[in-house]
Formats: sequence, C-alpha cells, structure tokens
Amino acid sequence: MPSIISHLQIANAVLCLLLAAQMLAMTAMRPIPKRLLGFNYLLYAHQSIALTAILNGYTTVFAFTRPLFAMLLGPCLYVYFICVRRPDANFNKSELWHFGLGAATIIVLTQIKPLRAFIDIAIIASFVIYTSMITLQMRTGQQALAHLGGYAVSAYRWLISLMLLALVNILLEIAVNLEMQTGVTLRDSISLLVASIAFFAINASIMLAALKRSDWLEWMYQFGEQTLQVTAPNIAPEVAQQLFQRWENLVKSEQLHKQEFGITLPQAAKKLQVPARQLSNAINQVYGKSFSVYLNDQRIHEAQRLLIEAPEMTIIEVMQESGFSSKSNFNKEFLRVTGLSPSGFREEHISK
Repeated sequence: MPSIISHLQIANAVLCLLLAAQMLAMTAMRPIPKRLLGFNYLLYAHQSIALTAILNGYTTVFAFTRPLFAMLLGPCLYVYFICVRRPDANFNKSELWHFGLGAATIIVLTQIKPLRAFIDIAIIASFVIYTSMITLQMRTGQQALAHLGGYAVSAYRWLISLMLLALVNILLEIAVNLEMQTGVTLRDSISLLVASIAFFAINASIMLAALKRSDWLEWMYQFGEQTLQVTAPNIAPEVAQQLFQRWENLVKSEQLHKQEFGITLPQAAKKLQVPARQLSNAINQVYGKSFSVYLNDQRIHEAQRLLIEAPEMTIIEVMQESGFSSKSNFNKEFLRVTGLSPSGFREEHISK
C-alpha cells in the first residue's frame, strides 16, 4: 500500500504543478485571482511531494516545510475567494497578515519541543477556520459576482466546488489523524489511501476541464471585462469608429476568432497598439456589445456558414473550426444568436 500511495501522490504533484503553470501563465484582464489559485496549486504540489518523501523515509528536508506550507493553504484559498468577489480583483497588502499568522504559528510550534504535538491540530484548525470564512463569503450567492456578467453562474459553481473540496480536505485530514492515534502508521493509513485516490480523481477532472476550456473555468480567461466596460469613459465617435474598423480588419485578416485558446482584450489591444480600455470602449460604442460577445458573434457566423455549406462536417468539427473549444459554450452562444441549436439550425436550412 505505501507504494500505491506514493505513486498517487506523485501523480497528484504532477497534476498540481501543471495546473499551477497554467494558472500562472494564462493571460487575463485581472490576473491576481488566477495567480493566487496557481500559488495554491504549488502549495498542494509541495504537500504531495513532501508526503511521498516522508513515506519513503526522507523526513529531514520536509519536516518543517510541509506543516508550514500546509498552514498557508487555508489563507491562500480564502484570499482567492475575496479577490474574485471584488470587481477590481485587487489583493490588499493588509491581507498578508493571514499568511504571516499561519507561518508564525508553525514556526513557534516547531521551535518549542513540547508544542510540536499540536502542529497537526493547528493545521486542521486553520482549515476549519478558513473554510468557515469562505462559507460566509458565499452566503450572498451569485449576487456577489454580478460584476462578472454572464460568467457569474460559472464562477459561482466553481467557487462552490472549491468550497466543497475544502470541506472534503478537512474530513480526510481528521480521518488520517484519528487513524494514526490508534497506532496505524502513515504508510498503512487507509484514510490516506482514500484521500490520495480522491484528490487524484479531482485534480485529473480539473485538468481535463482546463484543457477543454470548460465553462467552469472559462470565466477566469475573461475575468474583469465587465468592470472595464462600465468604468471606461466614452471616446469621440469618429475615433471609436476608426478603431473599431481597424479591429474588424484585424479579426478578419488574422482570423482572431478562430485562434486556439482565444484572444484576450489586452492581447488584442497590444496588436493594435492602443490601451485595452480604449479598444473595449470603442467596441461597446460602435458594436453595442462587449469584446467577448463580438468574438463569439463572429464564431457563430462562421459556424452558421459551415453548417450550411459543409454538411459533411460533424457538429463538433464545426464547433472547433469556428473557434469554440467548449461544447456547452458553443451551444449556449449559438442559441443566443440564432434561437436554435446547431443541429436544429442545420436541419432547418437543409430542409429548405
């Protein structure tokens, strides 16, 4: 069983490192929340690596870092939640005390020998406290995420999922500690095996969702766009029209709506060498809709053309060729624009 747990923990570490790399590397208009989530995955990766080392007898290196980083998991997830809830998604420096308090607690407990027995209790207490604080953050429901516009539902589901994962983590931590108090070693812990399997399945599912650009994660790519649209001042109509025309020409010439993994507003603005706020406002003034809606409209127009002109293509092939990576998002946007499902649209036009 120790080798099974070790292999699962190594697999978990790899998945967490890949998720951390994606969260830290992917572009967004409000990058702080995804960076906090990426940092959180780095902490989880360290926990899996440390646990594997401990199971194989290498305890010296991780005897201090494992409890220290475990103590930072609760604060990191909590700060991520409150940043997502803020329209500007900013991280306040005053919130650093959450991390400082956790680190100081572990330092004191590890340096004073009689207190070392309370390290696991302190870690579980931290999980419970911060999960409770997260639960309080979510008590207002989707209203607190109104600044995300159409992404509020997906973001809310994702945050609820993270909250439930935190609760599962607490239960499994308690189960492992209770089992060890009965004399069972960590290497032979059934609870640890169950926890390893559970978190491998969870992390694998999240990685698959990230690769497929599921709606549950898609909102983080567009995070904060609604705020910019609301706060940006109007620009002169002739300037807006000229910039929008340049934008349309760029989309058509480079087929930006088909670009793999999409294109963000900052990336588009950089191509046009204008401020992102100015481009966002020009699209809103001239087109009457947001940057992301404009791109989705172009994708749907392309999908409509393919559904009629290329009947041999499957719906999935049409979806991918038109620039969508998520089937649920494709169906939702197609229904918004045409009032029909892709298959219904094809049937209606073929029958004519």
